[in-house]
Amino acid sequence: MATAQLDPRYPRLIAPDSLAFEVGRVSDARSEPPVRGERVLRRLETLFVRLNAATGRAIPEHLNPFAQMGAVANTTFFIALVTGILLLFWYSPSVNHAYDSVVGMQNESFLGGLMRSLHRYSSDACMLFVLLHGLQTFFARKIGGARWLAWVSGIFLIGLLWFDGWTGYWLVWDERAQLVAVGTAKMIDVVPLFTDPLSRSFLTNESVNSLFFFIIFFIHMLIPLAMGIALWLHIMRLNKSKFLTGRTLSWIITVALIALSLAVPADYAARAEMAQVPQNLSVDWYYLLPLYLTDRLTGAALWVGTLLATIVFFGLPWIITRRRAAPAIVDEVACNGCTQCYKDCPYNAVSLLPREDGRGENPVFARIDPAKCVGCGICVGSCDSSGIDQVRLPLLDIRKWVNRNARDAETGDGRFVAFVCADSGGADFEIDVFGESPDLPGYRVVPVPCAGWVHMLTVERAIRHGARGVLIAGCSTDPSCRHGSMWTHERLTGTREPGLRLDKLPERAVRYVRYDRTDRRAFLEAAAAFRNGESDSGPRRVRSTFARYAVAAIVLLGVTLPTVGLSDLPYSMPPMDHAELVVSFKHAGQLAEQIAETNDEDVLPHMRGAPSGRKVRLPVRMSLAIDGEEILNRAYEPSGLFNDGTSIAIEPVPIEPGEHVVRVMIGESADVSEWTYSSQETVQFAEGRRQVVQFEYPGGFVWR
Repeated sequence: MATAQLDPRYPRLIAPDSLAFEVGRVSDARSEPPVRGERVLRRLETLFVRLNAATGRAIPEHLNPFAQMGAVANTTFFIALVTGILLLFWYSPSVNHAYDSVVGMQNESFLGGLMRSLHRYSSDACMLFVLLHGLQTFFARKIGGARWLAWVSGIFLIGLLWFDGWTGYWLVWDERAQLVAVGTAKMIDVVPLFTDPLSRSFLTNESVNSLFFFIIFFIHMLIPLAMGIALWLHIMRLNKSKFLTGRTLSWIITVALIALSLAVPADYAARAEMAQVPQNLSVDWYYLLPLYLTDRLTGAALWVGTLLATIVFFGLPWIITRRRAAPAIVDEVACNGCTQCYKDCPYNAVSLLPREDGRGENPVFARIDPAKCVGCGICVGSCDSSGIDQVRLPLLDIRKWVNRNARDAETGDGRFVAFVCADSGGADFEIDVFGESPDLPGYRVVPVPCAGWVHMLTVERAIRHGARGVLIAGCSTDPSCRHGSMWTHERLTGTREPGLRLDKLPERAVRYVRYDRTDRRAFLEAAAAFRNGESDSGPRRVRSTFARYAVAAIVLLGVTLPTVGLSDLPYSMPPMDHAELVVSFKHAGQLAEQIAETNDEDVLPHMRGAPSGRKVRLPVRMSLAIDGEEILNRAYEPSGLFNDGTSIAIEPVPIEPGEHVVRVMIGESADVSEWTYSSQETVQFAEGRRQVVQFEYPGGFVWR
């Protein structure tokens, strides 16, 4: 066998010299590496475990949305994708007609309104299940080591999904879209992507750029393609991944969303009016919650917050994880190339390579990639030749320990041996150096990372060496190691290799039970029943038909309420008890010659070169006076790497409601007392409204 168990980087669960277990809990055998905040996260994970267990007692696993949240999210995203494409029959991607087309499809076309509502609620349901799936993964600490790619790609997927919804609300071009556009422009203006600040395009209705609106439409349509690539990265390391829900659950989801769309049609806000600052409206908190920040922070602060959040969320696998999971290692000499580990590995960590030494019956041998291995040990239980070992739980040492402890050394009586999964109902059991636990009397306990670690030959040897019975305890809904519980059941029934040879064992000598770690009492009852020779009643199930349908209705209601509830919650802008004047210009100052500096002082006059110079633009000055009082006088530097571009200004000024005389002057020369352009108007200001003065050459001043 390979000497992987001697690797000092990973703590062993059993000492190699004395063959005694380390004192601790069964959960110490968990395949996930320890993380900072383990206790807190474990308690939070319990919420999801209890949710899965409660619904799983009444609803079959293939119909339980909480047992396959990733697949539910993909299904709802697919519905949103299809309905989004169908909406193109009614929607006009033009800033001048977008709002009218949305109103038309909602009020004049039953099918168009249904498609829009279905598109919205399926998008909200997708975000709901994506967030639940992400929280469950984080609380379960399944983000470090080999799982980092799934976590990073998952965070990237959430970002893409949110941005797709953010741009989708932009396309309605109502008051919500107005806030989305202004908030986006505030961030983009910090980065010099465009020659003109994007904020100038959203000062008035007339200044909105139709081409940019179509670009947003194109981006909204293109993002799902990027999401498809990210989703492939997200599941590429999973073997037999479940991409979509089954046919029955998919129909249930579709019908439920259609019923929700008919009962509560998607709404829309008032038409976007750039001169009016929206005050009280409702927004979709799944996608528009960042409005609370964009409406209150500067563009620079938004970028700082975004970068910090990106670093934290993408860096979590390395921030909280203390070490990598202990990988399994193949003894290439012992490997007979049966390929069973390759078929069983849930994370595609096993690859088959051609054998060049001529040994074995098969022309290939297995090799495990440590970067993909999560340490679940399922390959240990699937290896036909026992050519795979695990660093923390060496197979040969465990077999020696089981052989030694199968009988009581003093009386010679057989003992019961229990292989207990670290995420099962016995996860919190304490064990001593002899494998005994006061929580599980009458058993010698072997903690394993997954029930799939248990090799059927180990079970047979325990019985042959005198064990009265072998109990294998696995976890139930949403197994931590994915297919381990299922593979164990198939091996025990002989439908999967390497199978248990039932003809060589006494009747009822082996029992397999599955309980989540929240079902501690039920697991103890099952273990006691096996020890007393009684039959196993199995996990508690809801047997009443009425109760099962009641639980299903509660689950449906529990998913529907947050889907529709969070999609239309009140939102208040920062209070604005004044009016606002915005003065903006885009103008080029006069050209002036700039003489380059020379170092010719030490050179004879007749040998000095001719002075060199280049043309630069002078800063453009602006003066703003209200009711005869100057409140702004500022120069704006020209843009461009060589100071040869235009000067641009956007100056918002709060002003008391009422009638005011406003005078704006623009100066383009070097003479600070010379004002080239001037305009004065008497303007009526209203609370919560914006008045805009724009200047561009040669059109001059425009008052809106």
